[in-house]
Formats: sequence, C-alpha cells, structure tokens
Amino acid sequence: MFIKKIFIFFACLLISLQAFASDEIKPKKTPLKKLSKQLGNGELIKINSYQTSDYKGIMEGWYKDSPIVVDALITYPEGEGPFPLLLIVHSSGGPGEFTESWLEFMRDQQKPLLEMGIATMYLDNFSARGAKHTYLDQSKASIWSTYIDMFMALDYLSKDPKINIKRVGVSGFSRGGNLSIMAAEKRLRDILVSKDLYFAASQPRSAECGITGMFRNPSPIKETKMWYVHGLAEDYTLPGPCVDLLEKMQAKGGDIKIDLREGWYHLFTGNYEPEFSKKTQYFWKCPKFYTEDNGNPNKEIVDMMIKNGAVKSLDEFNNLSRKNPRKAYKTMFKGLKKEKCIGKGVTEGGNHGKTFMPEYLAFWKENLLN
Repeated sequence: MFIKKIFIFFACLLISLQAFASDEIKPKKTPLKKLSKQLGNGELIKINSYQTSDYKGIMEGWYKDSPIVVDALITYPEGEGPFPLLLIVHSSGGPGEFTESWLEFMRDQQKPLLEMGIATMYLDNFSARGAKHTYLDQSKASIWSTYIDMFMALDYLSKDPKINIKRVGVSGFSRGGNLSIMAAEKRLRDILVSKDLYFAASQPRSAECGITGMFRNPSPIKETKMWYVHGLAEDYTLPGPCVDLLEKMQAKGGDIKIDLREGWYHLFTGNYEPEFSKKTQYFWKCPKFYTEDNGNPNKEIVDMMIKNGAVKSLDEFNNLSRKNPRKAYKTMFKGLKKEKCIGKGVTEGGNHGKTFMPEYLAFWKENLLN
C-alpha cells in the first residue's frame, strides 16, 4: 500500500519537460519482466521512439534528434491471427503499477481479452528514460514524449503480420488517460506516423486536462471511437476540463461518449476503498495550461509566470524549454507556487474494478471484434 500512497503524490501535475542528453539517462530495468511472470505469458519487445519537451518539438521536427528505445510486453491469443490488440498504458505511477497488488484491474483484463481473441501490449514509457515513476518530478519523462511512444507502438504493430492494424485500441487512467485521449489527435498522428494509421477505439479514465498542456483546439481522428469515464466525486483531476476538451472534439466530428459516474473518485479501479490523502497536491485552482495551434503555451500561463518573476517573456520560456527542459519545468512550477494556487488533500480509490470490468470488456468486444 506504501507504493500506492507515494504514487498519488504529485501525480496530477503532468507538465511535461525533460532533458534528453543520452549521457544523462540511466535506464532502469523494466518491471514488464515481472509482469510477464505474473501473467504467465508475453514476449518482451523493444520499440524505437523519440523524446521532446513539448508539442513544438514535434511540430518543428527536432524530436528526431533524440531517439530512444522503449520497452513493451506483447501477448497473442491462440491461433494464427491477424488479431485485434489493446495497448495498455500506465499513469505517473509508472509501469510498476501493472504488477501492484492494489491495482489488479491492470492484470485481470488480460486473460478475458486473450480468450476473446484480442492481443495485448503493455507499454513502459519510463524505464528507458531512467524513471521508475514521475509523481515527484514530471521532468523525468515528458508527457509529449510518451505521446510519441504511443504512436510509435502503433507504427510497430502495423508491421506485425499477426496484428489487425485496423483493430487496435488503447486504454489507461490519469496520465494514461491523457495518452488515450491524445490517441485520437489528428495533428500528432499526421506528423508522427502514416496518415493511414489510427486507433480504432480508446478508453481513457480520469485524465488531467487542465494543467497538462492539452490542445486548446483539438483535431479529432474521426475513425477513433472513444469512451471517456470520469468520477464526479473527483477532487484530484476534475472532470470539467476534460469534458470541455471532449465536447470540442465532438463538435468537430469526434466519435466520443462522455460517461460521468456519481460518487466515483480518482483511480476508481483500484481494489481498495476510497481513502483521503491530506498531503497529496492538486492544481485545479491554478491557471489553465493549454497548447495553442502554433505550439506555444497559452497566454494565461505565460502571463502567470511573468507576473510571478519566473520568466520575462514567452521567448525566454520557449528557449529554456528547448535548451534546458528540466529547468523550464521548475520555472513553471516556481510560478505556480508563487501564484499560491496549489492545494492539498485528495481522495482516491473506490474498488470498482470488478464491477467496471464487464462494461470495459464489452466495449472492446464491440469495437475491436465486430
């Protein structure tokens, strides 16, 4: 339970900035080896990916200057295929949460998926970047880098003859929920992989859409069917900013169902009852942080940093973000602290994993098998 406790600390601050020099990265052993033993199956594989501090690095192409190889565990059902596949992504707690006793949902889904004829891939965004988790320091593994990982995994699968590339889904919670939302973002897909590729379905849960630099003006991939679930009792990552974002995607033709659950908290699939953590920080009182179409952070967050003496201008912040991303992260956090908008005390858990599972599996049956 201690690991769960420390996981929730800082987990909602997903501001994504990272140093990329290869000599600074000390990769860690992936917990996917342990996961493979727990599941009794799976093949450990490597996926070529890249790193960036923000969307501007993707838009301008300099992400290609920072290649990296990330870990994944793939398991096929019995038979010849080609099979549909579900890509399972982790939160700020890191890939170790795939193996934890308090989050059985992450493992319990695999056996019924395989029995239905759906392959699985667990993706480790952190170990290759030298991070076990990022709840104390999100700069260890930028969220924009992990968006790249997700599309690189899709590209990898497109070359696997055992996978039906038109029937690939993605799912995760919290930071993993952010990835699952951005799986339906056209401008990322169009830059990173072939425009013929897309995720057929996405199931994000409890994402943080207000302080993570999500696009102010999203561009949905219309082929991606999304079922978004968030608890209305949330006092950690509030549902409102994600609802606003997803409604914008709906208005632009996105195939999205927004499902808000009364009385549900963050990490509602954790197999423990809701509990309050008085030291855990939340940021929903802070100015909203979005990425504009030109790749810049929004004026509100820049003005906040300037007002609080963190930077003197947008140009200064952008230059810092590219040259010294970790310092840029600390600079933005410094601005938020001086803004005095950071609160403490959130509730997590709910033990809804077993009751949620039938709905969850039915979604994949409908959208990956039919």
